[in-house]
Amino acid sequence: MSMDIDVVSLLRDLDFSIEEGMSARSWLLRSPEKSSFLVSVAPAVQRVTARMIRKIPIHRGSPVRPLLVGDTATESVLEQAIAGQVDVLTQQPLRVILSGKVFTPEDASPAPARRKLTSGRRAWGRWAIERCLLLADTPMHQSEIAEYVGVSQQMVSRVCKDLGPLATRTVDGVEILEPVKLLERWERKYPGAGGQRFGWYGLDPIVQQTQKAFDEAQLLDARPLVSGDVAADRLMPWKLPTRGLIYVDSPVDLAGCGFVPAPLDEATLVTCIPEDPTVWRLTGIGAYPIYADIELADAALAYWDVLNGHDVDSQEAAEQLAALITVTLSP
Repeated sequence: MSMDIDVVSLLRDLDFSIEEGMSARSWLLRSPEKSSFLVSVAPAVQRVTARMIRKIPIHRGSPVRPLLVGDTATESVLEQAIAGQVDVLTQQPLRVILSGKVFTPEDASPAPARRKLTSGRRAWGRWAIERCLLLADTPMHQSEIAEYVGVSQQMVSRVCKDLGPLATRTVDGVEILEPVKLLERWERKYPGAGGQRFGWYGLDPIVQQTQKAFDEAQLLDARPLVSGDVAADRLMPWKLPTRGLIYVDSPVDLAGCGFVPAPLDEATLVTCIPEDPTVWRLTGIGAYPIYADIELADAALAYWDVLNGHDVDSQEAAEQLAALITVTLSP
């Protein structure tokens, strides 16, 4: 039986980095001591068994090995993995066995203080509820908010109560009374979407690079959402885009459309597999433009990404987005 397992987060907890592999469906994993492994991730299952292994197509002579993912694995599978016959990632307990080498959390480098905040226990639901209220152009009922964000109505009720004088409940739904203060509160607490980032370098203008990468990611069914500079340029033209940012739900190989991999500090375009599971949930809320050629991350995420940029005009561009969000909210 298949199941949802956040493979990227598990590998990150094991201190692995993830890069593009030889194709759009393969990953290059680098271990804490910088060993490299080319893998293609098999669909996650509850328990990896020998019977499952027999169903996985293995291409003899290919440098790309299937990575079998499961909540657990049988002893016989673990024996095969330790013998170097298969590669396995398990969640309970957390470990990955690649080419016969076992990696556990104890092998990972000590995490810096900021990295400790990247666990799955972050308040993604709470922050998304606040983001939902910021994006809505009319009051929303708690049931609507819960459905959009993917949380319980009880959680929505608690968050709205915690907002105190910033919000009020009316017969029409939850209404924001202090949109500027709510945006400032959310921005201070929200840590960003997090996740695994891949840097790319291209020679075309940034807007053109972003469109090209978006189109390629769409072809690969990676659910791309454009944020950062280019999203700001579409929503409130003010900032000169200096780097593209696209959220995707799986690694995408852009080498075939004019890009080369690059360190993040040198990249002209970044693709990001976000840790925040709500990134895709709120794109349809509010009276914001819809484009035929590109899909944008919601205005609040774009605001956060631009505000936390490092260009001389990032602050002013973020202020333009903030004005768009809060004016939309004003009574």
